[in-house]
Amino acid sequence: MPPRPPWLHHAAHAKYFLKLLETLPEPYSSLDTNRLTVAYFCISGLDILGALDQVNATAVINWVYAQQLRVPPDAPADWTGGFRGAGYLGCPFAGAAGAAPSSAFDTGHLAMTYTALAILTILGDDLSRVDRAATLRHVRGLQQPDGSFCAYTGGESDMRFVYCAAAICTFLRDSEWRGMDAEAATAYVLSSQSYDGAIGLGPGAESHGGSMFTGLSALALLGTLGRLHRREAIVQWCLGRQVSRSEMPGGFPPGGGFQGRPNKDEDTCYSFWIGATLTILGAGHLSDADALCGFAQCCQAAKGGVSKAIGAHPDVLHSYFAIAGLALVGADGLRPLDARLGLTLRARQASGIQVTTDADAAALEATIAALGLGGAIACEAPEDDRERPMELSTSTRALPSFIHSNIATKVEYEQWVRSERTTRTQ
Repeated sequence: MPPRPPWLHHAAHAKYFLKLLETLPEPYSSLDTNRLTVAYFCISGLDILGALDQVNATAVINWVYAQQLRVPPDAPADWTGGFRGAGYLGCPFAGAAGAAPSSAFDTGHLAMTYTALAILTILGDDLSRVDRAATLRHVRGLQQPDGSFCAYTGGESDMRFVYCAAAICTFLRDSEWRGMDAEAATAYVLSSQSYDGAIGLGPGAESHGGSMFTGLSALALLGTLGRLHRREAIVQWCLGRQVSRSEMPGGFPPGGGFQGRPNKDEDTCYSFWIGATLTILGAGHLSDADALCGFAQCCQAAKGGVSKAIGAHPDVLHSYFAIAGLALVGADGLRPLDARLGLTLRARQASGIQVTTDADAAALEATIAALGLGGAIACEAPEDDRERPMELSTSTRALPSFIHSNIATKVEYEQWVRSERTTRTQ
């Protein structure tokens, strides 16, 4: 398949991330405790755009290490570590090894620890200054009896932090899972699968695109993805989240993006959450990639950045996840992404990180076969997508009856596929 057309203003988006990496504007002041996350969006976004050479890697690496909670020499054996989100509590800057806690409220945070390790890995650091033992103790101490994880001591617990814990252990090469009870975490994810096949933030919670990705990716990192039931239902649920034009009154917004839950508006951040879920299940090619790219194109700002929806202001979170989602579908000029860790393949391969394999590739093929879509809809973009419609070839095999808010029957679905694929390329 030839590369897709350059949907994005690459230089403008790179400049946008660089600007936010150096100076955060006033609207971001409420995110002061989460600055590591903002930095991750910028650094990983620049890597996907192929503009990482414009970053002062040494300065960023030293700043990240300054957020590590250093274990004092006289600390008890069970002292935990991890990374804080920023130096908002006034701890001294010590980029070489981090700083000791400055107060009882100065504690490591799972999401900040994940983003810290991701930034260091993307920038080529060998993680030699990470206190692995203290960090793994910190992760282990946050696991709850039901297998979930708290973000920090006394904080909320749900599926997001199960993923963070699994990713942290993977970054630190904890192949024996000393930092977590992998079996309990797996059981928690499996117990959170809803009646529709998708995954919620916890048992009994509503299915959601974000929790779907974090739960599924956690299983992939833990090597237990093969124990997930009803994969075909998950793929159907995810494909049903791509909004068609027929769902939008008056045909505007133009559709093509993913929604996080049924009957919600499309949002660029779900380009990654839903797209990564499909990619991990080997079904990424079943979504309408060109429509997804078109929606993101309508949401990008001329001066850089991508908004959550058409007409909204761009922000760093939606800018990153929109671009990451387009990388998953092979948008031209973007580096391929390892959806499980949130890193480019370049960064993961350069770091030598080995992701636990599921040894269940046959089940992925079975997922496609069960859907009846393996090769059924094969679309290849012509040399110039803007001048003639996409050529569509269909198999004689019957398509499944998708559960979709506006598509009730197989015939209606087939008609919708043909009309939407053709309309969006004109």
